[in-house]
Amino acid sequence: MSSARNTKKKDLTSAFRQSSIMHGYAVLCFSSLSIHTTSSTDASLFQGLIKSPARPDNQLGIQLLSEIFRSSPERRRECLYYLALGNYKLGSYAEARRYNELLMDLEPDNLQAASLRELIDEKVQREGLVGVAIVGGLAVAAGVVGSFLLRGARAKK
Repeated sequence: MSSARNTKKKDLTSAFRQSSIMHGYAVLCFSSLSIHTTSSTDASLFQGLIKSPARPDNQLGIQLLSEIFRSSPERRRECLYYLALGNYKLGSYAEARRYNELLMDLEPDNLQAASLRELIDEKVQREGLVGVAIVGGLAVAAGVVGSFLLRGARAKK
């Protein structure tokens, strides 16, 4: 059991270091290149940030890819999927849907984009149902409290 824990701890430590190194390198690239990224290595790095399990890496990846998307029209298509995926991972479903729909307009047969659209729709529907349940629960609670207050007011008369 102890060996498994040590292995897991090493894996987590390694992942953290890799994430931190990746994050630091991306910041360095971003600042030193002044967003004039042209190499596929830079795009791969930014895509790696999107795929990272660390939220700050995802945020940085979106920031960098968004800048590439705005400043390099010839590279927009390659940015769309990862911008959609990154926003999905961060819970920005409207932005994720917007980027994914742009990609679907360009490539209607893109299976990754179609799959991501389903994930986004499911998540939005699920969170919408949770929101409705919360609001419904609050309404019921307010009704119960209101009825107790009315009963108390009638009993005093």
